[in-house]
Amino acid sequence: MSATFFRYDGTVRTVLGEAISGAAIAVLTQPADTSTQPGSPLATIYSAPNSNAPTVTAASWLAGTVTLTLNTVPADIVPESFIEVIGLNPAAYNGIAEVVSVDPVAKTVTFDLPLNPGTFVSGGTLRTSALPNPLQSDNLGNYFFYATSGIYTVQIYDLPALPGEQLVLADQNVVAGGGTGSVTSVALNMPAEFAVSGSPVSSAGTLGVTWANELANRVLAGPASGPAATPNFRALVPADFPAGVGTVTSVALTTTVPAALLSASVTGSPVTTTGTLAIVITLANQPANTVFAGATSGGVSAPTFRALVAADLPGVLLQSVSVSLSSADLLALLGTPKTLVAAPGAGFTIVPLMILIEFFGGTVAYTDAGGAVSFSIGSASEALASNAIFLVTVAPNKGIQRFGPLLATDTAGNPPSDENAALTISKATNNFAAGDGTAKILVQYLILPTT
Repeated sequence: MSATFFRYDGTVRTVLGEAISGAAIAVLTQPADTSTQPGSPLATIYSAPNSNAPTVTAASWLAGTVTLTLNTVPADIVPESFIEVIGLNPAAYNGIAEVVSVDPVAKTVTFDLPLNPGTFVSGGTLRTSALPNPLQSDNLGNYFFYATSGIYTVQIYDLPALPGEQLVLADQNVVAGGGTGSVTSVALNMPAEFAVSGSPVSSAGTLGVTWANELANRVLAGPASGPAATPNFRALVPADFPAGVGTVTSVALTTTVPAALLSASVTGSPVTTTGTLAIVITLANQPANTVFAGATSGGVSAPTFRALVAADLPGVLLQSVSVSLSSADLLALLGTPKTLVAAPGAGFTIVPLMILIEFFGGTVAYTDAGGAVSFSIGSASEALASNAIFLVTVAPNKGIQRFGPLLATDTAGNPPSDENAALTISKATNNFAAGDGTAKILVQYLILPTT
């Protein structure tokens, strides 16, 4: 609460005009009873034109001292000032008390209360700057208090210079009227955007103002066009929006993807009112045994679908290949070596672990005029101890020979010739003659880096 109170000033003097200090002054509301000292009912009075109203959040009593915890400590609560406790439960906490101590950090206030008021149940509020009623005249006989506007009776007693005397000042008007007439009704008019309650006030009452009900989607704004005018609730118009704010009537969507890799389609475009845009992206068809990968060598480049190369695979990956040799291949091994494993790429070499030769005899046996069948990687070459597996004369027949690993040493140059070289089968000196048998060569090998 932050209410305004009005000041009343008075003085207590003898008949000769001498100031009387220490006289008791009781301020009574109407109708006042002065048959006792002090009389009743006692009014709530203050020492300042405004009173704060912090909320009491907790209260406790110990050995005659009450401690109140507040939500905030106003500046006018200081030791020896008076406060009025209102609405606290239990009610024994309520009343006017003199402040003993204040802790702004803990937000606590203490005052004396001889009897235990009971266990705190719920909070109330404080009125600050309160005065005890009755109060006393000062050493010049003066006194003053603040109270809400109204009619009061001021009862003066305990006069040190006039023992036993009592002075009653009845019907003291705090904030007297400005004229001799009276107002019998006060009404309040407001614009149509507001609703008024409690009007008119003919004796006592409260005028209330609230927003009137409005239609949905209405805003309080000046006129839709033309000169300045009183604002009212209305629908928005285009001119209310900042420049550049328009209305979208159609939204379309297109998409472009690399044709060699992807295909895409858009549905629902354009959207002119409501709708859903959908993009479907699928992979384009690709040849068998191709993968989506970057370049096989060199710098960074856009990925494409391509066949794997040796550099794509870990060097320790065991690989195998099976290559068939026709009779024409076998008859031409001297001049036309047959590639079993392709060159792996720069910085890599082939390491055969085992070579398995399967020969299938035909109707005519091969003859051999000399020269070994050998397996080569660059200049590294190792020959079969015998060509006998290719010279079988019984048909039908099948022969198997195991060979490896290839232990030849390459001293042909730097870098050596067996780096990035294919594994081949060939024959030295003379070709086989006549025969029509076939063969299949199975190779198990590693691709290892040489850098």
